[in-house]
Amino acid sequence: MNTPALRQATLPTTRAIAWSPLLVVGGVLLAVATALRLLDSPPGSVLVLGAATMAAVLVFSLRDPAAALLAAVPISRFQRRALRLALVATVALPLWLLVADVLPGDGVALGPLLALAASGVAVATWLPVDRDTSVAAAVPLLWASAAELFGGSAGPANDVLTWWQTDPWWVTAAAVTLVLLGRNR
Repeated sequence: MNTPALRQATLPTTRAIAWSPLLVVGGVLLAVATALRLLDSPPGSVLVLGAATMAAVLVFSLRDPAAALLAAVPISRFQRRALRLALVATVALPLWLLVADVLPGDGVALGPLLALAASGVAVATWLPVDRDTSVAAAVPLLWASAAELFGGSAGPANDVLTWWQTDPWWVTAAAVTLVLLGRNR
């Protein structure tokens, strides 16, 4: 790992990240959570899909328009992506914890969000470079939507559809393993 080069890449990477999707999604989720608290309504499906949307934003942050240009620098693609993800996560995770805290009741914890995001990052790791982030950002949304739409009526597949909620730490561990296995692709 080239730590001095990574340190030098932090500021330009921070400037290159599209922050507006994260801020818009976070603001909308915070507004919805506040409204639900004021109305004393249960979160229901809205916040499950909110977690999926926040995870999709985290995955989409891997999109680097200058990736082809940066291929010649001494920082690997894996390290550049890890840096982008770490920078966005420093804003997204506290924002999500704030949303979960504002929600009435238990809300959606950090584990499911991490499971969905890690799954999307794992998919992005194994897809071709030209389509990886666009397709992978849809994974959290599709998985959570399928769990909401077919939850309980999918028979044996129902377990798979809800793994991100019921066993988020196992899903996260499996996804991180897949990312590490594909880091040299």
